[in-house]
Amino acid sequence: MDSTLVTSVKEAYAAVESNDISTYVQFFTADAIYKVANFDPVIGPDGIRALAEPLVEMFESVTHDITTIWEIENTVICEMNVTYNRKDGKSVTVPCVDVIHFSDGKVNELKAYIDTSPAFS
Repeated sequence: MDSTLVTSVKEAYAAVESNDISTYVQFFTADAIYKVANFDPVIGPDGIRALAEPLVEMFESVTHDITTIWEIENTVICEMNVTYNRKDGKSVTVPCVDVIHFSDGKVNELKAYIDTSPAFS
């Protein structure tokens, strides 16, 4: 059975997979740091929304195939393969590791170690 933090991570990924940005940003604290690949970090739900909205326009869907997940105190580390399904029909799968720190049950820092460049080329 998943812990509360692991369940939250899986629910957050499910929101991404549904292109539901409004639900996704609710998993984050107001001052959350969100850093994906080589993109500049953004802060809080508004910053995450601003980063995500153009991506939703580019991709039909993004899926997360979790291969391993660990919980250590208030941190969840998730190893996975992320598939970007572009609206032009091209699909690209790349490996990823997310390191997700929680505070009071919400994400206060997420760092995604991923090379997203194949999804954009």
